[in-house]
Amino acid sequence: MRIIYSKYGIDLCLEENKITTIVIENPLVMSEVIRDISRQVNGEDGEWILSEQDKIFSIEKSSQFIDNPLMVNSNEKRILTRLYKELSEQANTLMCEEYTQINSYIVSFLERLMYTVPYHLDMEIDMDLTGILKLYGVKMESEGVSVLEVLIDYLRALSSICNIHVIWILNLKQFLTVEEVQQLYEFCFYEKIHLINLEGQKNYNLEQEKCVIIDKNLCIIDTSSN
Repeated sequence: MRIIYSKYGIDLCLEENKITTIVIENPLVMSEVIRDISRQVNGEDGEWILSEQDKIFSIEKSSQFIDNPLMVNSNEKRILTRLYKELSEQANTLMCEEYTQINSYIVSFLERLMYTVPYHLDMEIDMDLTGILKLYGVKMESEGVSVLEVLIDYLRALSSICNIHVIWILNLKQFLTVEEVQQLYEFCFYEKIHLINLEGQKNYNLEQEKCVIIDKNLCIIDTSSN
């Protein structure tokens, strides 16, 4: 898989068991790059291309942009929508008989309840499992306390529930220690997640990283072998 941003000469291969770090020292370019990523993740047009061989992938459907690692939420709308859909499918296949019985019981209960008041009432007979899941507050349980734990919970949800394996993250190393960064990298390798660090200035490099710098004069410097 490759990421391409031809306007500034970025053309990088997202390798397995390797983290891609892009350092952009020019503030105006950094703002433009981040704005494009943010727009494309939200379904708008932009300059970034995500591809594999001859296939172009939708940035919106295939990736997520984390602009603040402190504010990630494993129960955001996209994750819960996919989770409820998966649970509904499971109920209709693996637990079809129980699902039907519960629906019949609820309908019978509501019919008896409706007869207790002097009004002409109607209702939907088919049970909306999504509505029940929301009613009972079914959600992802996150026991994470540290920034690293919460971030891992979030990435796991994106990967396993939403099938998103390309993650852009801004200034990761400002929020985690070196040891925590290494742990996060190992988690991403295990989950087959392509993590792309975006940084405004060069920080330390780890062995697992492939680092490219766009300096203030817009020259591209590959520091991977340094």
